[in-house]
Amino acid sequence: MNLGFETCGNATLIVYDGGIPVLATDPWISGAQYFGSWILPYQFTPEQLEAFAATRHVWFSHGHPDHLNLDSLAQFRDKTVLLPQHHGGRILRDLTASGYNAHELASDSWLQISPQVRILCCPDWNQDAVLLIALGDDCAVLNLNDGSALGTRAALQARLQPFKRRFVLKLCGNGTADMVNFFTEDGQRIDPMPAESSSLGYRYSSLLKSWNGTHTSPFSCHHVFARTDSRWAAAYEVPIEAHQASFKRTRGEFIPGYFSYDVTRDRITETAMDAAPREFREPHEFGDNWSEQLDHQEVHTVRAYFKKFAHLREKFQFIGVRVGGKDTYVDLDGPKGRGITFEAPRHSLMTAINYEIFDDLLIGNFVKTVLHGGVRSLYPDFTPYVAKYGDNGRAFSIDELHDYFRAYRKDSGFNGWLDQIRVDTSRKLRRQVLATLQSTTPALYRLARRGYRRFTA
Repeated sequence: MNLGFETCGNATLIVYDGGIPVLATDPWISGAQYFGSWILPYQFTPEQLEAFAATRHVWFSHGHPDHLNLDSLAQFRDKTVLLPQHHGGRILRDLTASGYNAHELASDSWLQISPQVRILCCPDWNQDAVLLIALGDDCAVLNLNDGSALGTRAALQARLQPFKRRFVLKLCGNGTADMVNFFTEDGQRIDPMPAESSSLGYRYSSLLKSWNGTHTSPFSCHHVFARTDSRWAAAYEVPIEAHQASFKRTRGEFIPGYFSYDVTRDRITETAMDAAPREFREPHEFGDNWSEQLDHQEVHTVRAYFKKFAHLREKFQFIGVRVGGKDTYVDLDGPKGRGITFEAPRHSLMTAINYEIFDDLLIGNFVKTVLHGGVRSLYPDFTPYVAKYGDNGRAFSIDELHDYFRAYRKDSGFNGWLDQIRVDTSRKLRRQVLATLQSTTPALYRLARRGYRRFTA
């Protein structure tokens, strides 16, 4: 195709201009991620692999390894690497130090990368980013990947509307893309909510409605589990055919799998989704032995890691880690009884702590997590402050957190303030009402959630 794009992999777009690949987004091409727990369910075509080698630019939305993938990164050493302008600049600093030609994109500013293709990037305080891709004057792709355009929604909506074809792509309906491996204090697993295969299409309908888009498709949701100790979560994977169930065709067009779009011919072509080999591998293949215990220095490292997050000290009395059957407690001196215990294998735990990628440990879903003292979720007081604002944003103290949010508010202005209120209100509702309903009356919770999504679609 002369001008157009195609979807493949997990959250990857390959953009063409003049028949030449000019951009690839979030290319996870090979390797098992999250300490071996995730693999890709579908294969790439030979033409797509050739396009990766020939592309001029590569864009990474954020630091999760199904987006910024170290196993695939070496293939792009001679390319121009484009990044969101995130507070802390960790990704830019690390890639530049490793010899990559990496550049941060000015926020909310068009960059012409080829004669007919220009891009615009908007980061948000959750350490994610949106990429708007304009292909000529008639087609645009809004790549939301795992994010929600926090603080930049209104500006992006205005940018998107002039185009005749408006593709909106976002992670929908894959609950296993976060930590869901929770246990009670007596060791009983708390079953995650099952996939809503009968109503997932409502989420895509709502997505097109909220962005006034014309087309959507499953995106940033293509992974399956591949470690024997995370195999339990395979029961909660969402099959690709479930994504279009209950989709409202009046909202636009739903494309059920991978596809390419030829702008010049205004033609969508679905791409065959050939399954990749799937094998469940043992933890020891990734360096993990569940019977190994921490040594004295590692205990000290664990305690120092959690104590540097000032917000944790305000919200939790303790963080516990159980390694090789032995408990280590980090006394945070916060509200009495409130705490979290993570049971993890030594190697992955210490890798996550030493490299400050704790979210990667959780998302693999082989770590077992117990919530104590009325704590109902890792959100909003653990995961964002540790993985987003801390590990990635480099904001640990209260003053650093104030500077962090001030920097994002400066860019997003009044809309950022409104989005912050919306997110905080939503989290409080889930924590105080929906979380209680989910734990006490799951059937009623599922009914309420399904009704809400149908109403907003």
